[in-house]
Amino acid sequence: MNKYFWLPVLALWLTACGAANAAAEPKNPGPKPGTVTVEIVYLNHPPLRPVLQDVEKLLATYGGRVSGAWYDFDTPRGADFAKAKGLTGHTPLAIFVNGSMDFKVDGRAVKFYSFPQGQDMGMGMVADGDWTIQDLQRVLDQATSQ
Repeated sequence: MNKYFWLPVLALWLTACGAANAAAEPKNPGPKPGTVTVEIVYLNHPPLRPVLQDVEKLLATYGGRVSGAWYDFDTPRGADFAKAKGLTGHTPLAIFVNGSMDFKVDGRAVKFYSFPQGQDMGMGMVADGDWTIQDLQRVLDQATSQ
């Protein structure tokens, strides 16, 4: 095998990481009084981008009943938010609904932390989190119906 075989692969990977970091952050209008508050701290890197897009699409379906605040962990604002929430170490994603990450969904404990179950992370890796986008939808449905 040619010893330079990995150079194009490395170049592609670095380009993808740079493009993802340069990608526009999700809208960040911040919480509005009288709405269900969803606060999201995340690493703005692939392979998390598709998950963030799924979450953003879901939040949009609730219109004015849900307000979101997005915090990029790699920014001072995001790092401060994560620290205030007690998040340390490598945290790809944490979602707080009305201040909590922990919920009961269909009788099981769900924590909106890290990747959702079954999320394709690329290169043959699949996340094994303990939540799904449907779990988040159920929690938001319940919170917005009160």
